[in-house]
Amino acid sequence: MRLKGRFGAALVLASVVGLTATGCFATVGDSAGGGGQSVVFSNTGGVLAEVFKQNAYADLSAKGIAVSEESPNNEAKLTAMVQGGKPTWDVFYSTPYTAIGKCGQLFEKIDYSKIDTSGLDKSQMSDCGVPVLNSSYVLVYNKDKYGANPPTSWADFYDPVKFPGTRGIMNYSKDAGMETALLADGVPGDQLYPLDYDRAFAKLDKIKSNVRFYDTGAQQTQGLQSGEIDMMLAWPGRAYDAAKNGANLGVVYDKPLKYFDVVAVVKGAPHPEQAYALINALIGQRNQQAVVDRLPYGATNSQAGKSADPAINAFVTDDANTNGTIVVRDNEWWAKNLDEATQRWTNWVNG
Repeated sequence: MRLKGRFGAALVLASVVGLTATGCFATVGDSAGGGGQSVVFSNTGGVLAEVFKQNAYADLSAKGIAVSEESPNNEAKLTAMVQGGKPTWDVFYSTPYTAIGKCGQLFEKIDYSKIDTSGLDKSQMSDCGVPVLNSSYVLVYNKDKYGANPPTSWADFYDPVKFPGTRGIMNYSKDAGMETALLADGVPGDQLYPLDYDRAFAKLDKIKSNVRFYDTGAQQTQGLQSGEIDMMLAWPGRAYDAAKNGANLGVVYDKPLKYFDVVAVVKGAPHPEQAYALINALIGQRNQQAVVDRLPYGATNSQAGKSADPAINAFVTDDANTNGTIVVRDNEWWAKNLDEATQRWTNWVNG
């Protein structure tokens, strides 16, 4: 069963100034005193954008820079804009492998002399991407379903005999189905890449009849919250949302697959200086701390601390929770192989 859906409507953070084919376009902030300075940010919308509004955008507003945002961040529209030579977006919320693979094509090379990199992990910085959020793909499960015998590893997720029940997986190659299948099959975390497609799909075959494929994070939350899904290869934020709404969830901390998001300057951005101001506000300690305090993500700025909320920290896969078992995604591999991996995934799902 595949559940289809579109991304939920983006949260409108201020007065709506227009609509586009990809979502909402809203202006946040007051440009008074700043000579009408503005910057346009294409991002994911939702609660994360709300946190940005209350912190990073507020900081820029105090400096006379108004932030306009459009969501969802649609790469196809970005490509058309850049190829047409008239982009209206300045900053794009991106995966790191997209920023690597499209560097110089869709994105400008970052002038790091204009970025405050103190507190950033240099290994996450690329020519066209500045890290803005840390997270991991994690295994969550219904405590009521499994009781005193809960899953403890990816091997259990891929064992429907020992652990019967429905599984939830996002229907995108990039969302860790292949990596976690290989981890479950015994591949060491530091030897995942290049991905062995045949071995991964052989493992995935074992649970295919138990899988519900999802297209949006909202569906992921609903599947957990309704009890339709017994185990989920989850985004922590969506699992946390389900738990807040009453789902009795457990988290498996063994070998979560770490990922991070970046922000990039659009090729030919009309407001490049304001773009750098926005990036600095997004990665700054105040905004990063606000993200951690509100959502189960990790800061990319080490100057930000952990949340004091245990309900949030339960879904944060940091070293304290995982005992050093975190597996790091190879973004260079994904930058080179995304198209092939996507085709292989699509063929498996539809086969």
